[in-house]
Amino acid sequence: MRKTIFITFALFWLIVTVISCSALTEATVAVDSKTIINENYIGNGVQWDPYQLDYGDKQLKISSEDWTKLYSRLDFMKPQFMRVMINTVSLIENDSVNKAKNYEDIAPILEYCQSRNVKVVLGDWGDKMVNSKSNTISEHNLRFAAEYLDFLVTEKGFNCIKYYIMINEPNGFWSATDENYELWKNATQYFSTQLKVLSLNKKVSLMGPDIAIWKTDKVDWITNSVRDFDPSIGVYDIHTYPSKITVNSGEYSSILKAYRDAVPANKPIVMGEIGFKFVEKEDEALMHENIERAKAKPYASVDDSQMFVYDYVYGTDMADALIQTVNTGYSGSIAWMLDDAMHSKEQKNKLKVWGFWNILGDEYFGKKEEVVRPWFYAWSLLTKYMPSGSQVYKVTVTGNSKVKAIAITKGDKYMIAMVNVSLKKKNISLTSSELPILNNMKKFIYAKGKLILEGDHILLPAKKGIQLNFKKDIRETIPAEGLIVLTNFEY
Repeated sequence: MRKTIFITFALFWLIVTVISCSALTEATVAVDSKTIINENYIGNGVQWDPYQLDYGDKQLKISSEDWTKLYSRLDFMKPQFMRVMINTVSLIENDSVNKAKNYEDIAPILEYCQSRNVKVVLGDWGDKMVNSKSNTISEHNLRFAAEYLDFLVTEKGFNCIKYYIMINEPNGFWSATDENYELWKNATQYFSTQLKVLSLNKKVSLMGPDIAIWKTDKVDWITNSVRDFDPSIGVYDIHTYPSKITVNSGEYSSILKAYRDAVPANKPIVMGEIGFKFVEKEDEALMHENIERAKAKPYASVDDSQMFVYDYVYGTDMADALIQTVNTGYSGSIAWMLDDAMHSKEQKNKLKVWGFWNILGDEYFGKKEEVVRPWFYAWSLLTKYMPSGSQVYKVTVTGNSKVKAIAITKGDKYMIAMVNVSLKKKNISLTSSELPILNNMKKFIYAKGKLILEGDHILLPAKKGIQLNFKKDIRETIPAEGLIVLTNFEY
């Protein structure tokens, strides 16, 4: 009798324990290291354009101290991929390219990328490269664009420039091409011939079509580009500015897949620009709040600012978007954008507030604007620990759609990132049937109130010396609207 009671009691507590553990696990993240979805990841980075400097009532310069600060902050991020856009026509004087004009503005950007082995996509915004009203291209200006590229690559030795974009977002009504594919094709084809004349095609390949998309209705720009330009295009790219609901719901992945599937299997596709805009009805309240915040900011453009860059949630949302992009087979992502001081809209001192900071805060825009904003740390973790040449594993998340994850490896180093976009913390189980025991792992936590910071821009790990043994039960808790990165990369 006593034995029967003991067995019953033991079974009761076993059942309770199993039920309790099951209740605690709200999602399971399973890493399939046998299935590689990307053999050669290019890397992540940010848009870094020459600074505007003319702000109407004041003309400024980036000081040597500020360049040092920019370099130090970027060194923490370790960008692998940078997008730099210019207006070639601003350099044309007396029917030739004045190569010295504004060189001091672009040189520090390219010098950084050259010294750190950052792959650069250089491009022209498209001003006066075409005339959409007459449906004609400017061979004159396109030739000058090729000559300036030759100056940077051949004469100045910036072989970090690997790709070139001719005309930003050509499918947009705001673009120089005014949505006209044939006009963009004609301009790009002529520019491509000029690269061959200068033997630049052996050093720089085209990237395109550089279209801005929200749904799956622009896939024809990819298929037409494949028909007309492959193999001249080295990397295909799109831009996305999705609504929060689109990304957090997971719908974003299916949109991205349509464009990935249109690209030849042997060619990569990247996200040439990524940021958030509140375009869906479900995000209408966020859109109105964004406008009110911009109105209250003396130097913010009401028409083109993302005022949630000051909030931790923007970093979580950008991580969500990046993780879905990686898992859909894309080979890189470039965040829009590094620094508020690069671009204005409406008037010269109404800035496009989208950056990690405003490097001219101390000098003009307000000292607080120069402070690093939270989303820098989320984007940095997913840039720093996804080096060029990484392999991306297939990851499956079950149990909760608000949790997404990626896993990558390079050599004998690994990184696993998990994001939780819900308003409550999530308990997850991390599993893999094939991964080895991972030693000396660091854990970084990105969430409001969780950052461990040092100095101007350094994020420290919450824990070091972790062992992940996948033969045992591995559990983690991701904070509400938070990101966890586990890695044994040694930098």
